[in-house]
Amino acid sequence: MVDSGSEILGYFTNRIQAAKEQQLTELDLSVSYGTHSNDKLDHIPDEVLELTQLEKLYLSYNKIKEIPESITKLTNLTQLYLRNNEIKEIPESITKLTNLTYFELNSNQIEKPPLEVVDRGIKSIYNYFRQLEAGKDYIYEAKLIIVGEGGAGKTTLANKIQNPDYKLQEDETTTEGIDIITWKFPLADKNREFQVNIWDFGGQEIYHTTHQFFLTKRSLYALVADTRKEDTDFYYWLNVVELLSDNSPLLIIKNEKQERKREINIRALRGQFTNLEKTLATNLQTNRGLPEIVTHIQDYIKTLPHIGQTLPKTWIKVREALENDPRNYISLQEYLDICEVHGFTNRADKLQLSQYLHDLGVCLHFQDKEDAALYKTVILKPT
Repeated sequence: MVDSGSEILGYFTNRIQAAKEQQLTELDLSVSYGTHSNDKLDHIPDEVLELTQLEKLYLSYNKIKEIPESITKLTNLTQLYLRNNEIKEIPESITKLTNLTYFELNSNQIEKPPLEVVDRGIKSIYNYFRQLEAGKDYIYEAKLIIVGEGGAGKTTLANKIQNPDYKLQEDETTTEGIDIITWKFPLADKNREFQVNIWDFGGQEIYHTTHQFFLTKRSLYALVADTRKEDTDFYYWLNVVELLSDNSPLLIIKNEKQERKREINIRALRGQFTNLEKTLATNLQTNRGLPEIVTHIQDYIKTLPHIGQTLPKTWIKVREALENDPRNYISLQEYLDICEVHGFTNRADKLQLSQYLHDLGVCLHFQDKEDAALYKTVILKPT
């Protein structure tokens, strides 16, 4: 069980033995929050999987890394608690536990199925695997969100990523609201392209209050700072991204206009913001440092947790239908009808997908906002 000679080993052994002897229907192998990692289970013991009479199993606050296929032996299980472990993938075999009604997975780094599926509970997980039976596809798409103060060079960076030969305009207008650029680059090992939806935000303070609607998870962030002005409030931007994006990774891009350099206390920032990945310097006028920035963006965005996830083909079909729809927005009912045409029958499945596409930057559907008009509208053209 655990690689330790401490009392906790005896605790686990004694409880499992008692459950076996007394044919208990409930077993608690959770540990206290903050317990030393050496005193935690790193897998579900085989002895536990032999207790086929169990109805409730508590394994929270351990360091369990996977759910074994042999979990199917626990056919009477109705409740399974795995809060705060190290699980990344839920196996399809979990669907064999037909009596399972409560499955707690909070504070794990789940990568498969998508979080939108997991967060809706065990029925949602069952539905996801059921949809996969009709066909599978994979997602190689993500959102790059560029933020910073007005005039820092955000629009220039967005255009230069797509086209390094883009010429700066002397009288280039400041972005109002959001500009969205689609950028694709090849994935040699997959023989397909990776699509990046680049969102360039207006930096004026009047737009700051709208960030809550557009800063999403499943994204890579680039904070552009003008080193001449030295007006970037790093703590403001890092706080906003951390708060609204589920701690998505962030790169600081120093635009060294007229070669003016500026030192940033990265150690202090990184000590407070764990999602700060790297600081990169460039001069967007001359393209100095631009190739390195593009390479780093590609590397980071390809490693976002959702990349390469297995998805039902029905999800991909709906995603393509929405992208090809010429309308700026549609009603929620029209969206649900599109899902129906492409093989969805369950309303909960359809709403899962709209949340997933919202995070990718394909469309916007504000499911968690109190405003009924927002909930009843799916925005196909976010600009």
